[in-house]
Amino acid sequence: MQTFDLILIGVGTTGKTLAKRYAAAGKSVAVIEKSADIQDGISADQADIVSHFLAHKSDFVMLHPGLSFDEKDIWYRRAIQEKRRFQAARAKEDLDELEKLDNVSVFRGSGSVIFENEVRILSSKETSVISGSKIVSAFVHRSPFPEISGLDTCPTAYTREKLMDLEDLPRRLVILGGGRAGLETASIYAGFGSAVTVLEEHMTVLAEEDEDISAEIKKVLEERGVTFKSGSCVEKIAIEKGSSLISFTSDGQKQEISADVILLCSSGDHAANDDPRTPSGMCISPPFSRIGQTEREARAAGCSVLIAKLAVSRISKAKVTGQTAGMMKTVIDADTKKILGAGLFCAGSDELISIIQLAMDQDTDYTVLRDQVFPHLTIAEAFNELFSV
Repeated sequence: MQTFDLILIGVGTTGKTLAKRYAAAGKSVAVIEKSADIQDGISADQADIVSHFLAHKSDFVMLHPGLSFDEKDIWYRRAIQEKRRFQAARAKEDLDELEKLDNVSVFRGSGSVIFENEVRILSSKETSVISGSKIVSAFVHRSPFPEISGLDTCPTAYTREKLMDLEDLPRRLVILGGGRAGLETASIYAGFGSAVTVLEEHMTVLAEEDEDISAEIKKVLEERGVTFKSGSCVEKIAIEKGSSLISFTSDGQKQEISADVILLCSSGDHAANDDPRTPSGMCISPPFSRIGQTEREARAAGCSVLIAKLAVSRISKAKVTGQTAGMMKTVIDADTKKILGAGLFCAGSDELISIIQLAMDQDTDYTVLRDQVFPHLTIAEAFNELFSV
């Protein structure tokens, strides 16, 4: 049995960086990446890339409101085909790069942990076992989904990676669970033209966020065509005339809804980063990015806070590009003048959040961003007004 210092199951950007660091330190690394004929999951990095890829394509379809559903289906099919080519090319580039490194061995197949330090590798040709001092999996970890009558035999129920590989655009998509991954998928498929309904167990969308942020995100998604059923408890799924009939209770009333495709997406799927100093994001349109504490969390911790908010519709660059949806919100310690957290729901937020992260990491006062001269015309210059509190 071959033994390694590190076994990495799945690659992606994070995994590739980790493999390089170990190899450069003279440690042996085993990288296990699934073959084209093994369909058993998707790494967290790959899931994010697929979401961004399809989100970009769906935004393009939204620019053509006069398209029929059949025409949108054609655009969707093309997007899926492009996504597959993109994934294959990127995976090949990553593996080719790693295979050239000393101390790195690449195994093509599906890896699963069978003992504390042993991993089974299943490929189309053989099964083998390797051991390692440290095992790291790059794959998405899902929270257990509640038991629902008829779910285990439902042929139209999919995980997110399986859904995002379907060649036919679903006319009616029902998403069970309104967590971050669910809302990302809702935004993408509503953009392509599906009738999307989200059955959310909580009374609010993104219950972990402040109410003003979650309400704004819900409003923008509803304008995109997403329907929300809050406080929903799914009881049963039945197959009728080729489609799924979902029985659920919402606001104390029993209801039913038909779906061509059901997405299983519990609230724990693709959760925010556990480290509050590391930005997390949601690939909706516009993107939402978060770092640090929410207002609710800061007040609960006993902080005296300043709240800085700005509607994106007031930003000149947003007006020029027509991307005026969303809001910016930051939480500041009133005593120390340090930034405690921020939620940016706007075009470019996935880039802008790094500026706030840098200010937080350097422990600077919020006034540094207030007084910074940013290029004109950019979204970033909105920080001058945002932090004028």
